[in-house]
Order: sequence, then structure tokens, then C-alpha cells
Amino acid sequence: MNAHTELDATIDHEEVVIRRGERTGQPVIVAVHNTKLGPALGGVRLTKYDSPVSAVVDALRLSRAMTFKAAASNNGTGGGKSVVPLLPGGPQRIDGQFRTSLLLDVADVVHSLGGRYIVAPDVGTGPTEMRTMRMRTPYVGGYTITPEGIPATTHGTAGGVERALLATAQHLWGTTNLDGRTVAVIGFGAVGRSLTEKLIKRGATVSTTDIDESLREQAEAVGATWIPLDTAHEAEVDILAPCALGGTLTPALVPRLRCKAIVGSANNQLSTDSVADSLRERNIIWTPDFIANAGGILYASGIELQHLTPEQADHRLDEIAETTTRALERSHRDGVTTLAAAYDLARERLAAAETIRPQ
Repeated sequence: MNAHTELDATIDHEEVVIRRGERTGQPVIVAVHNTKLGPALGGVRLTKYDSPVSAVVDALRLSRAMTFKAAASNNGTGGGKSVVPLLPGGPQRIDGQFRTSLLLDVADVVHSLGGRYIVAPDVGTGPTEMRTMRMRTPYVGGYTITPEGIPATTHGTAGGVERALLATAQHLWGTTNLDGRTVAVIGFGAVGRSLTEKLIKRGATVSTTDIDESLREQAEAVGATWIPLDTAHEAEVDILAPCALGGTLTPALVPRLRCKAIVGSANNQLSTDSVADSLRERNIIWTPDFIANAGGILYASGIELQHLTPEQADHRLDEIAETTTRALERSHRDGVTTLAAAYDLARERLAAAETIRPQ
């Protein structure tokens, strides 16, 4: 599928804004997909793209995924996303005053939407950038740091994936006990590291890898075994946990998989929706990413939008275990893919929020 065909298939949004920043002249793309359940919430990506079309398509796809993530997790928000593409021929290094100016340009666009969209961290941004944008607009999330010094979104995402993985284990083996179970965590960034530590504490044998080889020493220090990145998806393990970039589960990869289940934090793990059918044909349980990785928005929204205590916000993550169980049970009962089951759960919540129009 080329970018233009994908663009045609993706436009079902309430609003899309493309504006050049007044300070930097750089394009800022904000896609508001759906606000039926609440203001659209989604991160800002500051990263390289091959073309403007690729950047727009990514914003559209990711904002749509955020709608289903928020609906499936019952977060009380809708779906949105913003993208600041670093395009060929343009600036490739974003630092110093230019970075601050660019963030304020994003904040201006966010503020112009009047609260319909709340920006949060994503690729290339974090709590520090969110605090910068809060100088220009209150419609910002993901700026909180836990008492342990961990970004709220990282803490919530790792905790949510852990709960999804345990619910998947319960579905497969009738127990959440991970003693003797093997897990391969692909991506040893902040979320991957936290998840690795949590799983090791639960008795699992964990292998991991990352594009950054310098992380090997840290991984081994927490008790994980380092494996080659190029064959990590084919590791013979009970559960595969993709925690890096999306799109890695492809039709070509599925026949080579040697795991019983896939549960991870990466967004848009399937290269196409049809991969869900291929996984089902191989009896590999895939817990949809927009369920498993919803903990970041649940925890941060709980702290920043709903003013919960950290303990109360942590309790919200239990919703992910419940939604995972419902999706897997529906998939088994109805003979459909886990993706279809998860979409149905989200659509039911969206439909319940539809305005009833008089006859």
C-alpha cells in the first residue's frame, strides 16, 4: 500500500491542522480523530520523515489508534496526535533555543484548538518538553515525574504492559505465575527496562535486546540475557514483548515466530491488520498494542487531569488487565482475531457516547 492509498483509507477525522510555526517556520501537524469520549489526547512526535505525506499519514494513523486506545481503556479521553517532521533538506538537529522555539510553535497550535486536543510526550519528546509547552498552553499532559524520578507515562506504560502480560498468561495457562516462563523484551529503553525488571521480579527468565548495543551491560546487570537484535523476534520463548518501533509484525515474520503470545508496548505493531489473521491461524495470542500500552495515558491522565493520588492512578492500570481478559475471551468465544475483538470493545464504548438525535 503506497502512502497516498493509505491516506485515503485513514481519513475519518474530526479535524486536521497543518500550520507553519511562527518562530521556526517548521510544519506542525495536529490530527484530532475523535472527541466523543472526551478531549483528544495524544503525544507529539519530533522525528525524521521521508516526505510530508508520510508525516501526515503517520499523524492520521496514530491519532486513530489513540481513539481506540482511550476507548478500550475507558480513559475518558478521545484520540489525537501531533507530528513535527524533520524532512530532507530541513533542520536535522533540534537543540538549544531552536528546540525551545519549536516547542512553543507546537504549543501555539495546540492552544488554538481550545482544549479539543491535549498534547503529551512521544518519540523525541518527554516531560521536559511538556513543561516547556505549558508556558504557552494548559492543554498539556505527561509532564509529571514520579517520586522515583520516572516519567509518569513511562511508569504507567510499563505497569500496564505488565498487567496485560499477566492477564494473557492467565488466559493461556490459567495462572499469572511466571516462574519458569520465558519472555523476550525487544527494546531496552525506559519502558523495556522497567518491564524487564518487573518480569524478573515475578520469576520470569527474560532475554532482551536493543538497537543501542551500549545498553547490554545495563540489561545484564538487572538479570536479563542479551540476544542479537536481528533474530530477537524469532526467539523461542513463551511471550514476545515488542517495546520499540512499530510495524515489526509482518506477514513474512509470522511463519518464523516461535512464541506462544505477543504482549508489548510498541505502537502499531502489525504492519497491516491482516497480520492478526495470520497470528490467529498459528495459534499465537496477540494482545492488541492499544490495550497493552494504554497505561501511560491512564496513569498520567489520572494524576494530571483527574487529580488522583499516585496510588489511585496505579489502581487505574488494573483496567488494562480487565480489558485484556475481555478481548481475549471474546476472541476465543466468537472465533475472531484479538484485534477484531478489541476494536469491538472500543466501538461499543464509542457508540454509547454518540449523541441521540431527536426523530
